[in-house]
Amino acid sequence: MMRIGFHFPFSGGLKKLKERISSSRGNTFQIFARGLRGGTLHELNKKNLNALQEHIDYKNIKPVIIHAPYVYNLANLDSLDEEKVLEDLEYAKQFRAPYYVVHPGYYTKQHPLIAMENVKYQLWDILNRTDWMGQILVKNMRGAGTEMAADLREWRELITFHPQVKGALDLSRAYVAGYDFIGEEKSEKFYRVIEDYIGWENIKVIYINDTHYTLGSRRDDRSPPPLGEGTIGFIGYQHILSKPKVKEKIWIVENSPDASYYLRTIDYLLRFFD
Repeated sequence: MMRIGFHFPFSGGLKKLKERISSSRGNTFQIFARGLRGGTLHELNKKNLNALQEHIDYKNIKPVIIHAPYVYNLANLDSLDEEKVLEDLEYAKQFRAPYYVVHPGYYTKQHPLIAMENVKYQLWDILNRTDWMGQILVKNMRGAGTEMAADLREWRELITFHPQVKGALDLSRAYVAGYDFIGEEKSEKFYRVIEDYIGWENIKVIYINDTHYTLGSRRDDRSPPPLGEGTIGFIGYQHILSKPKVKEKIWIVENSPDASYYLRTIDYLLRFFD
């Protein structure tokens, strides 16, 4: 069954979240455990959480995806981010969320190979210390500055070393990192690269976002445009979203300013399942 949904802000709490989910027409959703830039965990009112769970169970809205703040850097062994991830996973348990998405981090002044091993070490340690039974999904990056996992070879290493660590593929980030999927021929080539080198079975969630930047620019898009209003646009997704193994994945759209964007986005994405 197709799963299409949105990232929702937590402003207004669980009651407002329920309203956003209902208005979106999606059948899955994502939220941050904390804010975009970290901070404390969002407060959960037990009564409102139970009401939300009853609603999404009745409507068959699943899975819930919890996203880590963008500021975590698991390549840095001196940070407290491992402890924060463990707190986030306890939070994920309250939502019965089977997926937790995290950015790998930055290698900064370290050798990239050492940074890679640090990320794997911390992820392994996190999973040894929690009884949460879901999967941590490492998201690919754009390659801005010293961002890790913009190169699909790096990303593959991070999503295949542990059975509870898989991948979340952000197509707009792959595009900005230099992987072209626009047009029939290029989409087929990209699809085969993932099939042969990464393995579609190692990818659980696909992010369908847009960007202000061009192919291979490797820039950090701090305020991405809504889907259809960037350099990829609706037309740029025409071929890659038609691929059979892409359609098997959970689709999440992250940058929708208001409810009107939910409706037009759902209408566009549902065409791939006609």
